Amino acid sequence: MSISQKLDAISLPPGLRTKMQNHLSRLSRAEDMHGLQLAQARAEGFVEGVEAARALTPATIEALFIA
Repeated sequence: MSISQKLDAISLPPGLRTKMQNHLSRLSRAEDMHGLQLAQARAEGFVEGVEAARALTPATIEALFIA
């Protein structure tokens, strides 16, 4: 199952889904290891922010980290 398919399986509000898709797109377009690490850190930071805001359930947060 691709990362995009994993994300599609997670129930997310439209705005959060768009942001996560953008983060996944940045990860897939990274041109080098530094770019990949930066994109990964940004994606993880976004998910941590959503978690801190308690915008999603703990199970959904875990699913996003796995994806």
